[in-house]
Amino acid sequence: MEIAIKDNKRNWQIVKDNRRYLFPPKIRLAFKICILVYAVLVLINVLMRQFKLWMAFVLPIAIIVFEVQIYYFAKKTINLQKEIFKKEEISFDLVFLDEGIDMIQESQHTFIEYKTIKEVIDTGTLIMMLTRAGAVLYFEKKNATKTQYEGIREIFEKKNILCKMKNI
Repeated sequence: MEIAIKDNKRNWQIVKDNRRYLFPPKIRLAFKICILVYAVLVLINVLMRQFKLWMAFVLPIAIIVFEVQIYYFAKKTINLQKEIFKKEEISFDLVFLDEGIDMIQESQHTFIEYKTIKEVIDTGTLIMMLTRAGAVLYFEKKNATKTQYEGIREIFEKKNILCKMKNI
């Protein structure tokens, strides 16, 4: 079975709108752990009645720094694309095969096996596939028909990949 999703785009607007998913998962996990540790420490300080006002500002500042890093990472991704392909926007096709996904981008083929895909996320406008290595593949939902969408969901369920695809 072969399912082809054609005319997907990578441009600044798509990357900016979905930048949280493009950021490396290990850094997102580290940030969540830091927030949890911070919350526990603040709770301990409140219970010990040693809470200081400056402690309340540490978390918002950390969140702002993290958001700036995500924005910077997204901007670097697009700048790298401009440097390599000499274009603001590139098109690529994804072909879902029996053993993996063939990504065709500017006449280059990249094959990704299903066993390397860790999770599939529905962002509303995109279906993002996160790999174990931290890479992200995606396709725009508007480019897939309902039968293609259901076929892709079946493939992920057969391969036991965590799939958070919503119904169309």
